[in-house]
Amino acid sequence: MRSVLIVNPKAKRGRALWPAHRAQCRLQRHGWHCELQPSENPEHVRQLTERAVATGVDSVLIAGGDGTIHHAVQVLANSAIPLGIIPCGRGNDLVRALGIPLDAEVAAEVIARQNIKAIDLGKVMAASSEGQKANFSFLVPRPSPRFFCGIVTCGFDSEVADFAHRHRQIPGGWVGYFGAALLLLARYRFKTVRVRGDGWAFEGETLLVATANCPAYGGGMWIAPTAQLDDGLLHVCIVRATSKWRILRLLPTVFSGEHVREPEVSLHPAKRVHLDSDEPIPLFADGEPVGTTPATVTVVPNALRVFVPNQISPPMSGR
Repeated sequence: MRSVLIVNPKAKRGRALWPAHRAQCRLQRHGWHCELQPSENPEHVRQLTERAVATGVDSVLIAGGDGTIHHAVQVLANSAIPLGIIPCGRGNDLVRALGIPLDAEVAAEVIARQNIKAIDLGKVMAASSEGQKANFSFLVPRPSPRFFCGIVTCGFDSEVADFAHRHRQIPGGWVGYFGAALLLLARYRFKTVRVRGDGWAFEGETLLVATANCPAYGGGMWIAPTAQLDDGLLHVCIVRATSKWRILRLLPTVFSGEHVREPEVSLHPAKRVHLDSDEPIPLFADGEPVGTTPATVTVVPNALRVFVPNQISPPMSGR
């Protein structure tokens, strides 16, 4: 097998090159031709992926987190070239949903067995953030479709994602996400959002609207526990505005998925979702900025081929 292993050297708090090298050696022992290519930034990840595809590789491997994978997926979506993942991220929510081991060499063994699964992707078309630079910490000048594996955030979770995007030094996983949420909640102002799905609609003040292809984000926060990577649907979790004290009590229940039982929370399946608001709200997909509302999100069934373990256990939400 001829492959490239694109590594984000800033992942794993700047220590991603070592597990990537271990994974490369393990694959080479299986007879793979595996070239390690460090990336310089997110756009470079996309360029390296394009170059690999153009040279006719059999697979593209990524050593990084959900954000690094996000940029490679823009090239690999709807192609025959499978994606292999060496987990090096802070959250690793996609690899957990796929059942991929977090150890780099064990993950390389999964790739070497060449068991491939087709999964769905989401696709978001959002408005440009150009002209909003004073309000947002990111700039997405041109609206364009963006594929995503996990979740599109809108509202409070976008502000937390933005904080994590700007402060790469914060702890990984749920600890960093939960800490950022506690820090930002006090000053958060609820947004009025209009959401339309397949045969349903919602309008009102919300804490967040999460449009999910994957059940969890933030390193294990089960915001949409019904979401699956291969069911041909998006699962929209709407958390309506309530008191800040009530939200503080709800936050811990997201780790088990029990929040969906609360009256402020509702889950809605859809193949197509439209998000709108009175003022532009920043959107993040897989933790990466993709624009603002208004936006349309659709599911693209079987759009990505991924190396996975031979036996995948359903992800556990702790319920």
